[in-house]
Amino acid sequence: AILLPALNRARGITSSLVCVMGAAFSSSSSYLSYTNDFELVIRATKDLEYLLENSFGAPSGKQVGLHDKISHVQKSAGISDACVKKLRYLVTIRNKLVHDQNFNALPNRKQFANSYISVEKELKQKLKDDGGSACVIS
Repeated sequence: AILLPALNRARGITSSLVCVMGAAFSSSSSYLSYTNDFELVIRATKDLEYLLENSFGAPSGKQVGLHDKISHVQKSAGISDACVKKLRYLVTIRNKLVHDQNFNALPNRKQFANSYISVEKELKQKLKDDGGSACVIS
């Protein structure tokens, strides 16, 4: 994927929206409406992974986990320590829910959803602060 924020600015595109063909993100408020923990966690972390890869240039591939992508974005984009902590919380919960046979429910669904909403807001604000939208061509 190639990030083209300078090209966007040259074309007069200054919105904070991420311009990616075929992307379909859930709205922030919809995360609070999920009643199935697995659906909430998988949807939120899929959207998170997509945002990290396509808007912040995090590496992709089967050998690159979400914690690796968070580390990349932490170094390259300078996101806050509080955001990194929430990101790692989300991914740790996701990994436990998917891989731990005895972990089958979120300890606090509202906290998980609100953590995601907070992280998504900060990441999108970071994109806006760093020069507008980032169009991705892959």
